[in-house]
Amino acid sequence: MSFAKISIIGNLGADPELKYTADGKPRLEMRVATNERRKSAGGEWEDKTTWYRVIMFGERSVKLAEWLRKGRKVYAEGRLQVDLYDSKEGEKRVALDILASEVVIVDRNPDADPGAPRPARAAAPSADARPEQGTASAPSDLDDLPF
Repeated sequence: MSFAKISIIGNLGADPELKYTADGKPRLEMRVATNERRKSAGGEWEDKTTWYRVIMFGERSVKLAEWLRKGRKVYAEGRLQVDLYDSKEGEKRVALDILASEVVIVDRNPDADPGAPRPARAAAPSADARPEQGTASAPSDLDDLPF
């Protein structure tokens, strides 16, 4: 058995496309660009952009389709699939597809008001809701800590 995984952080080059398979399962397709800055042999800085097609299946892809728009920064993780094909001009091309197991939005919503308060985070579950782990409990005077 062998295993390969790829993870990238990049920007969406277009709004993602939500489609459905023949059996009705959601399929989200995104074009994600990663950028790398290098010095050329002549000492000049060059930017190199690599494009990936990120494909995600399942109900989570429906929610992501609502939030993702061109320009958003995402983290994608999954299995790399490389396909060779001939372009319309007859040139050999390579398609880099990531069959994603995870996609996370990295940046804040650019359309949101920067002065708007952030939504409150959900409180951690109470000690009663956690399973016993056999470790010493935290001191009850945590409110007195100086940080």
